[in-house]
Amino acid sequence: MKKYKIKYLNNNSAHTIITKLDGIDKNNLPKNIVSIEPIEFSINDLFKKRVKRKELSFLFYELNLMLQSNITFNDSLNILIKNKKDKTILEFLKKVQIAFSNSKPIDELLKEFKIDYIIVSFLKLSQDSGSIKANINALSKLLIQSDEIKKTFSKSMSYPIILLVSFLFSMISIFYFVIPKFKVIFTQFDSQLPFATRSLLFVENIFQNYLHFIFLIFFAIIVLIIYFYKSNEDFSFFIHKALVSKVPIMKDVFLNMEMYKFFYVIKIMLDSNYEFHKALTSAKLLINNKYVLDRIRLIENLLYNGKNINESFSKSILVDDIILNLINTGEISNSLPITISEISKIYKDRFDNKVNKLINLIQPIFLVLIMALILWIVLAIFVPIWDMGNMIKM
Repeated sequence: MKKYKIKYLNNNSAHTIITKLDGIDKNNLPKNIVSIEPIEFSINDLFKKRVKRKELSFLFYELNLMLQSNITFNDSLNILIKNKKDKTILEFLKKVQIAFSNSKPIDELLKEFKIDYIIVSFLKLSQDSGSIKANINALSKLLIQSDEIKKTFSKSMSYPIILLVSFLFSMISIFYFVIPKFKVIFTQFDSQLPFATRSLLFVENIFQNYLHFIFLIFFAIIVLIIYFYKSNEDFSFFIHKALVSKVPIMKDVFLNMEMYKFFYVIKIMLDSNYEFHKALTSAKLLINNKYVLDRIRLIENLLYNGKNINESFSKSILVDDIILNLINTGEISNSLPITISEISKIYKDRFDNKVNKLINLIQPIFLVLIMALILWIVLAIFVPIWDMGNMIKM
C-alpha cells in the first residue's frame, strides 16, 4: 500500500496529511487539495539516519512530562538537547526545534531520518493546529501503548514458534541420525516389516534424498507469496482479509489487536478535545491491515456524507452488537469519550483472552504431535526387533 503526502487548504491555511491509500479515491480525500505526492521508496532511504523506536518513545515521554508541567515547548526541547548525548537524537531534536521556531514544514526537515510516519504526522498536526501540548501527550501515550502491544504479541507468539522449530529440528535429527542406524537391520526383513516400520523408512528415504528439494520448493513458495503480496494490491488485500476473517482463532487475535489500537488512538484524541471525525482520521494511520482500513474508510465516507456514527459503524460490518450499542449510547448521551474508552478496554481484554486461548490450544496440539511421533518411532523400531527375538527363540 502506497503512502501519499496530501497538501490542502482549510480556513485559508495550508495543511498536510500523510495517509495510506490503495489508490487515489476522491471520496477519501479532503477538499481544496493543492497537491498529492506519492512517497516512494528510493535508494536514499537506506542511508537515512535511523532513530530507534524505543529511544523515540522515551524521548516523547520526557517531552510530554515537561509540557504537562507547563514548561514551554521550546524550553523543553532545549532541556532535552542539553541532556542528550546521542548525535542522531540531538540532530532530530534540533530539526524539530527549527521547524517549530521558524514555521518550516517539519515533514521536509525530517526527511533525512528513518522514523515512523505516525510521529511525523502528529508533529505536523501539532504544527498546523497549534495544540502542541495535546498532540505530544497523545503521541507519547500512543507510542507507549504501541510498544506494549508489540511486546505482548511477540511474547505470546514466541512460545509457539519455539515449539514448532524444536519439533522440526527433532524430526530432522531423528530421520538423519537415528533411523539410518536401524535401516540395515530392517532391510533384511523388508517383506515382513510392519506398516509403521515401512512408513518410517519411506519418510526417512524422503528426508535423505529429497529434503533439499522440499526446502527449495517451500522457499520458492514463500518468495512468490512475498512477491505477490508486495506487488499485487488485490492479493495483499485478500491475505489481510483472510487474516481477520477466515483463519480460525488467529482472525480474532489480529482483528482485536487492530481494533484495540484504532479505538485507543480515538480515545487519546477525544481526551485531547479533538472532534470524533478528526480523531478517526488520525487513528486510521495506525491500521496496518488493508481490509480493516478499507472498512474504516467506509465509516469515514459515511460520516462525511452526513450519516451518524452508529449507522456508519453498523454498515462497516466491522464491530459487533455490543460495540454498536456502546457507540449508540455514547452518541445519544454525548459521552463518546467515556464509551470509546470502554470499547478500547473491551478490545484489549478480547485480545489478551484470544492470545491466551491460542497459547493454551497450541501447547496440547504440539504435545499430541510429539507423543504421536515418539509412539510411531517406538513401534516402527521395536516391533521388528521383538519379532527378530521371537524368531531366534524358535
